[in-house]
Amino acid sequence: MIYISYGVTKSASTFLYQMTEEILSLSGKDFVRIQPKGVRKLENYYDVITGPFLDRVADTVGNRNVVLKTHGALRPEVAARIAAGEVLASASIRDPREIALSMIDNGVRARAVGLMPFAEIHTAQDTFMSIDNQMDYFQAWAAVPGVEVFTYNQICFDAAATVARVADQLGVRVDPQRVLAPFSSKGMIGQFNVGKAQRYQDMDAATQALFLERYAALYARLDVNGLPAQAEPAAGSARPRGFLVHRFDNARRFLRRLRTARGIFIVEPD
Repeated sequence: MIYISYGVTKSASTFLYQMTEEILSLSGKDFVRIQPKGVRKLENYYDVITGPFLDRVADTVGNRNVVLKTHGALRPEVAARIAAGEVLASASIRDPREIALSMIDNGVRARAVGLMPFAEIHTAQDTFMSIDNQMDYFQAWAAVPGVEVFTYNQICFDAAATVARVADQLGVRVDPQRVLAPFSSKGMIGQFNVGKAQRYQDMDAATQALFLERYAALYARLDVNGLPAQAEPAAGSARPRGFLVHRFDNARRFLRRLRTARGIFIVEPD
């Protein structure tokens, strides 16, 4: 079985991906890791997922289960396979204002250590081009029959219900609390930054107005800010996690994944 976990950047897509693998593991179905030759990766992440790529994955892993992660555009042949039930998929989304704030945090970390990704992001306006593309990608993924759509707030602040929905999609039964137990330490959640509900409130009103106008269609169509009844918005400002903390957390995640995955296979990208 192939499952594609698509997510808009900074939408807790890595956490949703991790939940999906954990559900497979605890349900007895297990999962495998795939990666290009000579590349060690924390997730089965590929920028581009095409029909031929899915064929190579299927040929390589056989009847084993694999969860793919991507932020990339949806190809028509992949959409057709999802709609036909041949491939399962989810899509995650977040308030664009909060995506921008998280991207700015990444920019600060990147410049501090001389990394290129996100280093060009200094202000909220710097994020528009990237978010514009991601919104187009999301609309395409979310429109495909069979794709389960999750908001950031559902993933982070109603995680048990999210686990139940993914398990139902996979056709298995699991205890949500067992699935979520490894993530009680926030450092085990991939790409965890601040984890604050309704963080958009940290953005000044004038900049918020720019986002509300630019992405008005998304806000009208989907409640990206809805919180479950039991979730309480965090008060004050939380401090973004630093680069070294991220590196340490990633090492812990890598070691745990080595223990839980049932094999590593080489699949080259397109």
